[in-house]
Amino acid sequence: YFFLKESKINLAIQNLKIETFDSGNNVIKNIRYFSTDKQGNEYLIISEYGEISNKDANIILMKNVTSQINLFKKDTIYINSKFAEYNSLTFDTNFKEDVFLEYSEHKINSENMDLSFKKNFVQIYNNIIYKSPTNELFADKLEIDLLTKDSKIFMFNNEKIRILGK
Repeated sequence: YFFLKESKINLAIQNLKIETFDSGNNVIKNIRYFSTDKQGNEYLIISEYGEISNKDANIILMKNVTSQINLFKKDTIYINSKFAEYNSLTFDTNFKEDVFLEYSEHKINSENMDLSFKKNFVQIYNNIIYKSPTNELFADKLEIDLLTKDSKIFMFNNEKIRILGK
C-alpha cells in the first residue's frame, strides 16, 4: 500500500541582506558549473555574477570569470576574463575582455577566446601576447586543437608575427 504523506514547511522571515542591480534580467550571484565528458575531461567555470540572455535561455552572460579545464591524463588549463557567454547545453564559452590563459609553462593574454567542446577547439584572437620560457610572441589569432595540441598562429593582414627570444 502507498500512503500520501502531507508535509508543510514553515518559512520564517529572516533579516537578509539583499543586493540589487540595475538590470532588466534576473542577476545570479556566485555561479558555478561543472561538467565531465566521456573521455574524462573536466570543465569548471565560476563567475561572480551572471544573467540569462534575452535571446537564448541556455546562454548565461557572466562577469568576472574563472575557468579550469582538466584534460584527462594531460595538462590543466586555467582561464580568466572579465566577461563570458556560457552555453549551459553545449558548455561552449566565449570569453571577452582581458582574457588570460595559462597551461603548463605557457601564458596567453588576449581580448577574446572561443572555447568549443563540440569541436575540441580553442580560438584566441585580438592582441595576443604569448609567453613561454623561451619565447614571447605577438599575433592576432591563435587556434589550438585540444586533442592533438596542434596550433596555428595568424595575423589578420599580411603583417609578420613578431617573436622575441629570451
